Amino acid sequence: MVNYKMAIDARVSRRKYIDKEIEKAKVDALLDAIEIYNKESGLHMQLVLKTGGVAFDGFKKSYGFFVGVKNYLALIGKREDEHRLEKEGWYGEKLVLEATDMGLSTCWVGTSYDKSSCSCDIAADEVLDCVITLGYSDEKHSLKELLMENMMKSRSRKTIEQLTEHDTELPDWFIRGMEAVQKAPTARNSEPFVFTWKNNVASARACGDAERVMIDVGIAKLHFEIGADGGSWDWGNGAQYTR
Repeated sequence: MVNYKMAIDARVSRRKYIDKEIEKAKVDALLDAIEIYNKESGLHMQLVLKTGGVAFDGFKKSYGFFVGVKNYLALIGKREDEHRLEKEGWYGEKLVLEATDMGLSTCWVGTSYDKSSCSCDIAADEVLDCVITLGYSDEKHSLKELLMENMMKSRSRKTIEQLTEHDTELPDWFIRGMEAVQKAPTARNSEPFVFTWKNNVASARACGDAERVMIDVGIAKLHFEIGADGGSWDWGNGAQYTR
């Protein structure tokens, strides 16, 4: 049984991986989950093993940010699915937390890789939007990782007040949900979303029009559900939450 709350606390983005193969039992568990989530969502997520370095090797491909990448999760969906990016965020992060629970390291990657070198099965009506690196990392973070982490930390995380709009006092379960949202990974730690509690209805919407902002919204929505101990979101920008 995956302890998603503990995985949220344990998860940290790692960019340097050691040469250690992922055990078959863990690969099988990930493949089973991917199959289930693809059926639920209509996505075409795929697990690429051992050959992942082709998309990351060399400074020109990953700008030197990633080292030793062998495996990744490819987040792929139908071009015409209006909720594709949000689904990729929600289901991709669920896989991240399950991998974290297995003791694996991960990192969301939007641009720092060579998309044309990804060995994925992508249909004509599908889009590869981003990948999630996957594998084992040293206990000690590399110098580059420390520099990246310090740079991200310099961009202060938003408070719950900054991330919410409400017309009455926030319920305890909503606050717990937002505490989990504060731990959600987002591009450049931008946290481009607002969660609202008005007329006793919870909803969430994106802020700004960055290309992949709805991936961040999907990730944050999953974290909210986990922190609030249940409930579910409708798909869509500004959609409501059912507790």
